[in-house]
Amino acid sequence: MTKIIGHRGAAGLALENSRSSLLAAVKQGVDMIEFDTRRTADDHLVISHDPFTRRVAPESVVIREHSLAELQALFMHNGEAFLSLDDALDIVGSTPVIIELKDNGTVDELLLVLARHPQANVSVASFQHEELHLLRRAIPEMPIYVLEHFSPLEIVQSAVRLNATGIGLNKWLMNPLTYRLARRYHLELYVYTVNNMVIARFLRALYPHIHLCTNHPERFIKPKRLRSPRKIKRTATVKR
Repeated sequence: MTKIIGHRGAAGLALENSRSSLLAAVKQGVDMIEFDTRRTADDHLVISHDPFTRRVAPESVVIREHSLAELQALFMHNGEAFLSLDDALDIVGSTPVIIELKDNGTVDELLLVLARHPQANVSVASFQHEELHLLRRAIPEMPIYVLEHFSPLEIVQSAVRLNATGIGLNKWLMNPLTYRLARRYHLELYVYTVNNMVIARFLRALYPHIHLCTNHPERFIKPKRLRSPRKIKRTATVKR
């Protein structure tokens, strides 16, 4: 069964990686929520895709050069504060998440955060394969997903070496050989970022076991219909 993964929360419904975006994804009933983490100057993890705040906030600063407190004193374009990883896990509650580690040197802090959230349902993805290696050693049972910018074949080899749960791949890199190899090695596979229904149908027709990571989960998740009351069958009265 195809899982629907909210990308950066639900980035098509609210500002990416913000409180509103995470809440929108939860409200839509996604199977999982993906969001990004960056390392701050004081080695905390803040929720952000880019290494700077330019796209999501009026003030542009480099995240690695500022403390978590300094970043949370800024306002995003929607008036909300930047979230720490602790904040994000509090917001999503029991909804499963994929935490993407954008920077090196983040595993120690990640482990501290996870220890504070023992009930969180967490998987981890990263282009930084060394981070995944360190995490696999620290928590062997942690689900991990290998990401790769350019090589859709090398990603499978990397995932096998890391004993990974699966791989995440840009939709334009998806191909039959990668899919076949992923299935052979029992790797889960999600593709990003799929927002168009036509493209989604095409991908699912070719690759029926993939999961879809999307900015617009509302396009792929059918709302639960209220059960309509049963109609009473009336019997016509016959006049005699």
